[in-house]
Amino acid sequence: MREGYWINYRTGKVFSISDHMQWVSDDRNANKLGIPKSVAVLAKDIKDREKYLLFLMKNAPVMRVRGHGSFVTFEFDSRSRQDVMDAILDWGRQNAGPFTTMNITNFATKENTQIRFEEFENAMDSGGAEAVLRVAGCTSRVSVRASIIRELLAISKLLA
Repeated sequence: MREGYWINYRTGKVFSISDHMQWVSDDRNANKLGIPKSVAVLAKDIKDREKYLLFLMKNAPVMRVRGHGSFVTFEFDSRSRQDVMDAILDWGRQNAGPFTTMNITNFATKENTQIRFEEFENAMDSGGAEAVLRVAGCTSRVSVRASIIRELLAISKLLA
């Protein structure tokens, strides 16, 4: 699997895409995904791809998903886990097999977990979102360059 997706983890909307930045930079698509207009307008000034995508994930309830053959990466920025993990579970039930490895990265908490879908589904069914990190057992911290964080914080203040 090499497909890409955007998921709004509050609404459950899922969009299959080829390029994350190209797709979401179209105002119609950003609106369908649930990106607030004020966020989309500010994001237009960000030219660096990673900064652009990180800004959207920080300021809207959206998750970037990309398949890499036998594993898939989920990236998001949220202090609340339940909606995100529910969205991953829904996506997995539609698209993943039991041995699909999932790399789940939360930029808000700097957590990163790798888990097979079958284990993820069992953890969610038995203990909910918090159980996923206990079962995965290989949680590590994600690092984001300080310069990116400073720039995103400066732009985020414009939203307030």
